[in-house]
Amino acid sequence: MIGTRVQHVSRRAAERVVSPLAAIGVTPLMLTLSGFVLSIPAAVFLANGQHLVGGVLVLVSGAVDMLDGALARVKQQVTVFGAFIDSTLDRYVELAMYAGLVWHYSVTGRNVEAIVVLAAAAGSLLVSYSKARAEGLGLECKVGLLQRPERLIILGVAAALSSWLLVPAIWVLAIVTHLTALQRIVHVYLITRGKST
Repeated sequence: MIGTRVQHVSRRAAERVVSPLAAIGVTPLMLTLSGFVLSIPAAVFLANGQHLVGGVLVLVSGAVDMLDGALARVKQQVTVFGAFIDSTLDRYVELAMYAGLVWHYSVTGRNVEAIVVLAAAAGSLLVSYSKARAEGLGLECKVGLLQRPERLIILGVAAALSSWLLVPAIWVLAIVTHLTALQRIVHVYLITRGKST
């Protein structure tokens, strides 16, 4: 959903932010792992209904993790394994946060909300999988209404602002993630129509 120009500006800004980190020896893998580690207390706070702290940690975890690619470019340490482990841990991060919310809504008897969170988690995984599968077939698949940065921002901001705002936010995530996966399916269909494997 973020435009190409905005992505370019954001990438340049991120590279300026991480330059001091590169100077003191911080590696991209350190940032990747830091984002992952921060997601654990975020999930715990969300599970305990402490949504303000949980939401802030979601945003911090996402911000830290999104800087690892910038640091890799600044240090010229872009590697295949780095990209692989980053993408893999990104899935764990999102699932941890959703698991925290499922726990919270389950133990408080709000089963509808728990199911909606599960739908959002499934949609998030399908958004990522559809892109990965397309790229595995040699296709570009960067289209999508709701990619990972937007998902984390929606979840983190909604949780930090209000537990009541969190409910419509997870409905939005549940619906729009599946629409994004569908958008990618249609995109791949259109660019491969008539082609054989």
